[in-house]
Amino acid sequence: MNRIYLFFIAFLALFSSIRAQDMPADSKAVELFIEAKTLELKDNYLAAISKYNDALKIEKAAGIYFALSKLYSNVTQHQKALENGLEAIRINPGNLDYKEHVADTYIILGDYTNALKYLKEISEKKPDDINILYNVGRMYEAMKMPSEAVKYYDNITENYQYDETVLIRMAEIYESFNDYSNTAATVEKLLVLNPTDINLKYSAAASYVKVPDYDNAIRIYEDILSTNPNNRDVQTEVIKLYFRQHRNTEAFEKYSKLINRDSIDFMTKMDVAVAFMQAAAEDKEAMGVSRNILQNLQASYPGEWMPEYYLIYLDSKDNPGEAETRFENLLARVDTSAELYVQTGFYYYEQNKFRQSVEIFKKGFEKFPGDYRLGYLTGNSYYRLGENRNALPFLEKAIEVNPQDLNTISTLGLVYDDLKMNDECDVLYEQAFKFYPDNIMLLNNYAYHLSERGVKLQEAKEMSRKTIEKEPDNSSYLDTYGWILFKLKDYKNAIIYIERAIKQGKNETLYDHLGDVYEAQGEIVKALKAWNEALALNPNNDAIKQKVNKYK
Repeated sequence: MNRIYLFFIAFLALFSSIRAQDMPADSKAVELFIEAKTLELKDNYLAAISKYNDALKIEKAAGIYFALSKLYSNVTQHQKALENGLEAIRINPGNLDYKEHVADTYIILGDYTNALKYLKEISEKKPDDINILYNVGRMYEAMKMPSEAVKYYDNITENYQYDETVLIRMAEIYESFNDYSNTAATVEKLLVLNPTDINLKYSAAASYVKVPDYDNAIRIYEDILSTNPNNRDVQTEVIKLYFRQHRNTEAFEKYSKLINRDSIDFMTKMDVAVAFMQAAAEDKEAMGVSRNILQNLQASYPGEWMPEYYLIYLDSKDNPGEAETRFENLLARVDTSAELYVQTGFYYYEQNKFRQSVEIFKKGFEKFPGDYRLGYLTGNSYYRLGENRNALPFLEKAIEVNPQDLNTISTLGLVYDDLKMNDECDVLYEQAFKFYPDNIMLLNNYAYHLSERGVKLQEAKEMSRKTIEKEPDNSSYLDTYGWILFKLKDYKNAIIYIERAIKQGKNETLYDHLGDVYEAQGEIVKALKAWNEALALNPNNDAIKQKVNKYK
């Protein structure tokens, strides 16, 4: 019997990894335990669980509880797995395997606090166990305590080994802290494991840029270029970093190589400065780079107005009043460039300061009557002021200089329309369609103009149909088509298209049109409702007020 018992102990040691002192002492309990283990090995889990529970009725051994706990885990009954695991620990609190299994169960159940408790107890006894250190870190992350997690990851990295998974976790945590210096250092450790990984190199360089540590960023970018010298994106980044370090000469030398030139002329350098200025919306440091380049160009090219103009423009964000004075002084000193008038006038135009923009554009057009842009911009500024009579001669002169300019054609058409210059309007659009037969903006504007006059309605309908075919959700185009149908007395379909226009974007004109269609159908209640909707958007519209008052 003793020999058989010893055989059983060997059997258990082989299949359950349970220490001998945790095994049941009672022979019947041992026999049931072995039967349970045999059933478990045959994947007969339910019968095995029953046998383990029978063994527990005879003897409350830690080994039986542990075996039962693991089996419950296998069949995803994790609460029962936890209960049995805790019983095993209660009987033998020094068994680290039991604690690790219970910690894993707590993790599955989402109880990270208790999981962490047991993992830290294991770590104190097994301080060199990298897996336990990593799992402690993961628990701290799960508990939203990344600063504690990174301590354990750093312990693994500095004292044991570089582990890719651990380093990735560290880099992500440092990145979340905006600790770009440690992020970069961690990614460089990843590069020790993966020295050819181009994405890691990009990541390290980008982190160094955020520190900012431009020397190390350039070092990594240059390393990328050593194996891929034609990588234009990396070349561009290196150029940016040279500019940020105020190493403009080297930056322009590299830029000249990038665009395959022996040297860089003034306008190309200006293009670089303006490109950085435009990039500042996404990269705030780019504005400083642009300013640095412009200051350098102003010193190097004292006879050029563009660096000074753009420096004033940059300063205008913080001190607009001073900027306007500086613009005036610049124009007084430099009056030989049409482009300066265009740019300075547009500075005011984009701020809706049309009275100021019109004066600058007009003065420029007087000096440079062959520059149609200044004629168009003068006329357009007057148009935006609502002064169509003043706009007219400038737009007509601009169209004489450049009959194909779409902006001038479009604005002049609107001015002709507002001034009821119908014959001139017809000639303008007929000429424009020779250049732009399918331009939907011109088609819409002329179709609406014809519908307002009540002439050539079938022709207008065909033009308008083309616009909604190309842009079926454009509110203005839908309204034009609906309004033409109204003029053709197709009220049912007119309502359909105007209501579609309203769904895309409400405004007083759309509701006014809808009210007019309902009135034509004799549906006065609906008409009044639509007109009142229009008045809610603009209570000062006297024309619509008169329509409403008519039915009071």
